[in-house]
Amino acid sequence: MRVKNKKILFVCTGNTCRSPMAEIILKNKLKLAGVKNVKVSSAGLCASDGDKMSENSFRALKLMGYKPYGFKSKQITSDIVKKSDLILCMTLNHKLAFNGLEKVYTISEATGGEDILDPYGGNINVYIKTSHQIEDACNIILEQILIKQGE
Repeated sequence: MRVKNKKILFVCTGNTCRSPMAEIILKNKLKLAGVKNVKVSSAGLCASDGDKMSENSFRALKLMGYKPYGFKSKQITSDIVKKSDLILCMTLNHKLAFNGLEKVYTISEATGGEDILDPYGGNINVYIKTSHQIEDACNIILEQILIKQGE
């Protein structure tokens, strides 16, 4: 079975810290791996449409070598949920907002790691730690995608 045109959605609270970092990191990893049929986006449960990524998220990604330019936050909608094949939430509380929808998992369920805690209000070092935790999770997700594509 091949993975065809899958849409992965990362979800956090405001769509300005964690989920944008996950979106940018996984998009970059998929591009480097030559995977073109998996689309990645992000949204927030309590987001304002069009906000910029938080300054410390932006800085942490740049320090890691990613190019986080042009990101704008999105509020999650029923249409976004319908169009997503896999929804990955940063914490269990985010997952609970989906009322048991089958295609919704926490990052920890998907990767065997831990929930990605909110760095909001923390200093740059907190954001760097969070960005590394997200990158580790994205490495596992990429590996899973590549395995499924090889089946």
